[in-house]
Parts: sequence; C-alpha cells; structure tokens
Amino acid sequence: MSQNARLDPSLITKGHRTSAKVESGSTTARSSLLGRIGVGQKLALTAGLFALPITVLLYLTVSGHQQDLRFIEREQAGASQVVPLVQLQSSIFDYVTAKNSGNKVKANTAAETVAQSITALKAAMGGLDLTSSQTGMDLLDKEWTQVKATDAGPGGLLLASTFAQFSTAQMLPNQETLLADSYMILDPTAASYYSIQSAFFRLPEVLTRLTNMTVLARSVDSLKDQPDLIAVAAPLYRNEAIRAGVALDAAFSAFKRARTEDESLDESMGSAIRNLESIRQTIADAANVDLTRAIDQRANPQVLSAAITQVAAAIRAGEQDVNRLLSGRVAAERSAQRLELLGVGLITLLAGLLLLAVARAITGPLRRLADSARALEQGDLGVSVPVTTRDELGVVGQAFNAATAKLRVNQEKTETERQDAQRLQSNVAEFLDVTMKIADGDLTQRGRVSEDVLGNVVDSINLMTEELASVLGDVQRASTSVTGGSQAMLDSTEQIRAGTLITTEETGRVTQQANAMTVAIRQMAAIAQASAESAQRALSASQTGQQAVISTLQGMQAIRESSQDVSVRVQSLSQRSRQIEEIVDSIGHIASQVNLLSLHASIEAAGAGEGGKRFAVVAEEIRELADLSTNAAARMASLIAEVQSDVRGVAQNMQVNSEQVEQGYTVAGQAGEALREMAELAGVTAHFASNISDAARNQLRDVQGMSSAVTQIADVARASQRSAETGRDVAEQLQELAQRLSGSLTRFRLPG
Repeated sequence: MSQNARLDPSLITKGHRTSAKVESGSTTARSSLLGRIGVGQKLALTAGLFALPITVLLYLTVSGHQQDLRFIEREQAGASQVVPLVQLQSSIFDYVTAKNSGNKVKANTAAETVAQSITALKAAMGGLDLTSSQTGMDLLDKEWTQVKATDAGPGGLLLASTFAQFSTAQMLPNQETLLADSYMILDPTAASYYSIQSAFFRLPEVLTRLTNMTVLARSVDSLKDQPDLIAVAAPLYRNEAIRAGVALDAAFSAFKRARTEDESLDESMGSAIRNLESIRQTIADAANVDLTRAIDQRANPQVLSAAITQVAAAIRAGEQDVNRLLSGRVAAERSAQRLELLGVGLITLLAGLLLLAVARAITGPLRRLADSARALEQGDLGVSVPVTTRDELGVVGQAFNAATAKLRVNQEKTETERQDAQRLQSNVAEFLDVTMKIADGDLTQRGRVSEDVLGNVVDSINLMTEELASVLGDVQRASTSVTGGSQAMLDSTEQIRAGTLITTEETGRVTQQANAMTVAIRQMAAIAQASAESAQRALSASQTGQQAVISTLQGMQAIRESSQDVSVRVQSLSQRSRQIEEIVDSIGHIASQVNLLSLHASIEAAGAGEGGKRFAVVAEEIRELADLSTNAAARMASLIAEVQSDVRGVAQNMQVNSEQVEQGYTVAGQAGEALREMAELAGVTAHFASNISDAARNQLRDVQGMSSAVTQIADVARASQRSAETGRDVAEQLQELAQRLSGSLTRFRLPG
C-alpha cells in the first residue's frame, strides 16, 4: 500500500505537465497577429498609427501650398505674354501704316516681324501649357493672312477698316483668353486682381481702340476731297473713341481699388496711370469731332500716336507691379510652407522622444523578466527578477520570484519520490530481461518473484509460460503431418492444370482467328453494300447536275449580254458628267469675275459721289448674287465629282463582272461534260458492288457456324482450367500454412 502511494505523485506530476503542454499549445493556436509580435513592435505600431494623422496633415498642408504656388506660377506665365501681345499689335499697326503710305520695304519688314512674333507667341504659350491661348493664336494667324491679302483701297480706308475689325475680333478676345487661361481673371488677392484688371484687361483695350482710331484718322486725312468716304469712316471712328473712353475710365477705377489695397502700387504703375489723365480729354474730344469738316487738332494722328505710347508705357509699368505682387505672394507661400513644415516636424520630434522614453520604461523591465523566464525554462531555479517599479510590471516580477521559490520546494520533494521509483525500476528491468528471452522463444526461462507489487505479476507469467510450452509441443507434431499430405495433393493438381492450360490456349487461338475472320467478312459485306448504294446515288446526282449545268449556261449567256449593254450605258454617262463638269467650271469662273467686278464697282461708286449711291446698291446686290453663284457652283462641282467617282467605280465593277461571267460560262461547259462521264462510271460501279455484297453475305453465314462450335469447346476448356487452378491454389495455401507453422515452432525452446 505504501509503494502504491509513492507512485502516485510522479503520475500526478506527469499529468499536470501534459495538461500544461496541451493548454500552452491551445493558447498558442488561439493567439492573434498582435500576440506574435513583441511589446516594442506593438509600441512602434501604435506610434505609426498616431503618426498617420500627422502625415495626412502634413500632406494636406504641403499639397495646399503647392496648389497655390502652381496657381500663382500660371498667373506669372500668363503675365509674361501680355507685353509680347501688345508688341504684336504694334507690329501689325506698323504694317498697316506702311502699306497705306505705299512704303513696300517697310511693310514687308513689318510683316516679317509680325510672323516671327506670332510664331514665338505660339511656341511660348505651348511651352507654358496655355492651350486655349495657343489655339487663339492659331486662329489669329489665319486672320492675319487675310489682313495681308486685303487691298488698301481709296486712301487706305479698306485696309484701315479691316485692321479695326481684326483688332476688335482677334486681338482683344486673345487678350481675354490669355487672362482666363492663366487664371489671372480668378486672382484671389484684391490688390493683384484689380491691378490685372487695369493693366492687362482695360489698358490693352484702350491701346487697341486708339490704334484703330489712328489708322482711321490717317485714312480720313488722305480723303479730304471725298466726303462720302469720310462719312463711311466717321461712325467707325466715333465708336472706337467712345469705347476707348469707357475702357480708360474702367482702368482708372480698377487701379484706384488696387491702390486702396496696396499703396506700393502708387510708385510705378500709379505714376504711369496718372500720365494718362492727359489723354482722357483727347479721347472725349475725338468722340465728338466732326470728320466731315476739316481735320483739326482733336483728330490729329500724331496726338493719337503719342497717346498710344503713353498707354503702352502704363501697360509695361503695370506688368512690373503685377509680377512684383505675384513674386511676393510666391515668397510668402513658400515661407508659410516652410514654417508649417517646421512646426509639424518639431511636434513629431517631441512626440517621438516622449514615445521613446515610455517604450524604454516598459521594455526594460519586460526584457529582464523575459531573460529570467528563459533561465527558469532551462532549469535554473535560483534565478530572480529585480523589482524597481510599483506598476503592473513590478507586480508581475514579485509573482515571478514567489513562483520560483515554490518550484525549488517542489524540486526537493520530487527528488525523494525519484529514489523510490528508481528501486522499483531496477526490479522491473530484471523482469524485462526474463520476458525478452521468453519472447525470443526460450520457454525454459522463469522470472524471480520479489516481495514488492511486481511479485504477483511475475508468478502469473511463470505459470502462463509452462502452459504455453505444452500447447506448442502438440502443435509442432500436427504441422509435420499436414506438410506431407499437402505436398502429394499439390503434385496431382499440377498435372491436371498443365493439360487444361494447353487445351485452353489452343481453343482460344482458334476462337480469335474465327472471330477475326467473321469481323473482316462482316465489314467487307457492309462496305460492299455501302458502295452499291453510293454508286446509285452518284448516278442520280450526276444526272441532276448535268441538267443544272445546262440551265446555268443559258442564264450566264443572258447575263453576259445584259452586262455588255450596261457597260456601254455607263461609259456614255461618264462622258456626260465630264461635259457637266466643264459647264460648272465656267459658271464658277464667271461668278468669281462678277464678284471682282462688283467690288470694283462698289469702290468706284463710293468715289462717284451722290450719283453713284444707287449704283453702289446695285453693285452690292450683284456681288451677293455672284457669291451665291460661286457657292452653288462649288456644291455642283462637289456633287459631280462624287457622281464621276461612282460612275468610274460602276464601270470598273462591270468590266470585272463581264470577265467573271465569261470564265463562269467556260467552266460550266466543262463541268457538264465531266458530269456525263461520271454518270456512266457510276452505273458500272453500282453493278459490281451489288455482286460483291451478295457473295460476302453467303461467306459470313458459313464462318459464323464454325465460330459457334469453337466457342463451345473454349468454354469447356476454360472451366476445366479454373477447377485445376483452384485445387492447386488450395494445395499451395495448405502447404504454405504448414511450413509457416513449422518455422514458427522451431524458434521455441521447449522443456525436456
């Protein structure tokens, strides 16, 4: 009873260890991703999560400033093209002035300057991504070509009016497009917005209107003796003067608002704007001047040219101030961006230092506790954790030290129980040696009966060994008798099996040959029958095809005759369309000549005075009819060209169709002859195939009778072979069983 009590603690300890292992494995299996990383990594992950909103704030700050900077830079790009546009207008003005004065050399030089300026502006706008402005310059380039092609007219009035229309319809819209395309019209700062309105929107309009007035005034100055033409130019001149006055007042008003927001504008741009006060009265007087009278000082081109120079100077001064304001905003944006980045960086640095201090305060005690736990796992029960804090980590350290002390006490108890178990283990080892010899077949061995709990087990094993030795002796004698009988039975079944095997092989070979012959004859009969049927169908099909070919030949002959007639008609239609085209060309030429004559008639009517006004009306109506005739002739020419293209396509298709019809007719005749010969051959083939099919069916009946007899013989031989095989297998199994039994008994050493 005391021995059993000493065994229980070890078994209980082993059970606790197994339970702990199972529980530990279950906990590991249930651990999440956070459970598989260290505390330092968790703290780092927490820091990353806290850093995420700071990063987003930093990105939003930087992206907001970058967007503002890109906005201002686009404004600067647009501002850099304002003065080149003004210079382009000045170059066109120089060209018109030189051409009206008859100076061809100066006009050609000015035209080259204009072309170079347009090319440079398009390239610059394309490089600055001002797409809409670049498109506007393309349209301006096309209109400039028409301005160059315009005649000067009487006193240069025709070219002057064309230039005024070009400036109003192209130069001013391009200026507005540039302001919209570069976002200057959306400037959010009041000072720069009103400066842009004054210098880049209103003053360029004043400059354009003054330029138009100057060109018209010079034309009127050369038409002193032609009051009718002056009366035509007077409304244009007065309209330009009125619009120039309105634009100048708007420029003054916009600058006044800009100066209210930023007084620094008063130094450069303010001085240039104040200089324009002198031209305000000049523009007002020009709006009221009577051009039908003698040209006075108020309509003097020299006075207007001086005003143009002052306006251009004000625009350049405005450009400098606008660029200064935009550059100041860029510097302010960059400074604010740097300050905000510095502030966010300092906050991030302080937060990182604080997090690092907290992480060290947590990970230091945890690291010492983990090192002590690893030492305890390796068997060092004398380890302890220094407790330096009063937080949760200090409580865990104290609990760890207490658990280590209890483990040392349990180790001493376990050592005593181990010595008792060692003595029992010695007796068990001695008995195991005896049982191993008995397992090897030595049934003469007997175990020593001790006084402990193992003694009863050893006594029972000794008794069981004696009984087993007696039974094995009887079995050994019976196995010897069975071995002799099974050998005799095996010899007899072997002779029977050899005979049936030969019979089965021969009958099988004959059966296979008969079956193969049956299959071959059946296939030959089927093929012969199919050949006969196919030959009959081929005969019918060839007769039907021969009739179809005859019908096809008749249809193709009709198609050939019809296509030849259509080809002749298409060629006639092509000749008629060429004649119509010549007539339309004559109509277009006459219309263009009439248009030119009507233009000359209008100019002559304008110079003829009062008597030519009615003629001018008639000339204008003639010009409109000529334009309608030109447009109608152009549409007729386009339609005739399409008709000619269709006619040529139809003629070509008819030629190809005629050739294909001829080829089809020839091929159809050849096919009819081939079908007739095929019909004759199909009849002969059908007769031969029918005779072969009858002979194959008779031969198939004879072979099937022979195959049935051979099959019955093969069935009897296979049944005999299966019986012999079964008897042989039983004899072999019985002999093998007896041999295994004898072999098993030889390993036992029996008493006596």
